Amino acid sequence: MKLNQDFTMAVETVQFLQKSKSNDYIKAAQIAGKLGFSFGYLQKVMQTLSMHGIVECKRGRIGGARLRKRKVTLLDLWTATCGALDAIDPPVSQIKKPLKAFSDAMSKAVICK
Repeated sequence: MKLNQDFTMAVETVQFLQKSKSNDYIKAAQIAGKLGFSFGYLQKVMQTLSMHGIVECKRGRIGGARLRKRKVTLLDLWTATCGALDAIDPPVSQIKKPLKAFSDAMSKAVICK
């Protein structure tokens, strides 16, 4: 288990979409420009977030992305970008207590409401 760029981009993207306080779609190019991300890589992360129901994406000239879920936790973003916590090495049985504490803390950290 390691912190990766996808997770970091997901957190910053969700925060950006939440701060926009608009229900309109925001273009990925605009998000990438404002946050200093690679446009192509951001599209990959947005697709992942869309598959997990966190953002809603629309293609085309008037398309873009907007938040689908009203409440997003760090655990939601971790699961979407890094995978489920039970799919780690070493096995969960060896690190059950620390992993539970990590999971609990992530699920309480709300990125947006």
